[in-house]
Amino acid sequence: MHWRSHVSGLAFSFVFTVSYFTNKFVLSVLKFTYPTLFQGWQTFIGAALLLLSGKLGWVEMSRIPRSAALSWLPGSFLFVGNIYAGSRALSRIDIPFFFTLQNSSHVVSYIIARAVHREKTQRLKIIRPSMWVKRSVG
Repeated sequence: MHWRSHVSGLAFSFVFTVSYFTNKFVLSVLKFTYPTLFQGWQTFIGAALLLLSGKLGWVEMSRIPRSAALSWLPGSFLFVGNIYAGSRALSRIDIPFFFTLQNSSHVVSYIIARAVHREKTQRLKIIRPSMWVKRSVG
């Protein structure tokens, strides 16, 4: 069955969308004014699920050296700031507009990569990423 190969992607998309609608409900309808606390709760649940996945063998995890962890610290602060700003924005604007702004960064990074590397990419590869993988018929 061909649809089974897309189940994980569909599940991710569903959970991603539902989580944004839940966040929008909590932040705007319920007037939750502490997005940092909400963000901390989400981070705790994500970490717990990641650790559980590691214990069950679904994800391979290993220890990292302290120097590597320190090198990730500035990026971690930027990530936390991004989530905080996203929570504030999500509480004030409509979800379709929020998704448009959030995902526009992918378009900008693609344009920059094209300009810097002068890559020639076929249009079908952009539209249909499944064509990148050669499938054996048999």
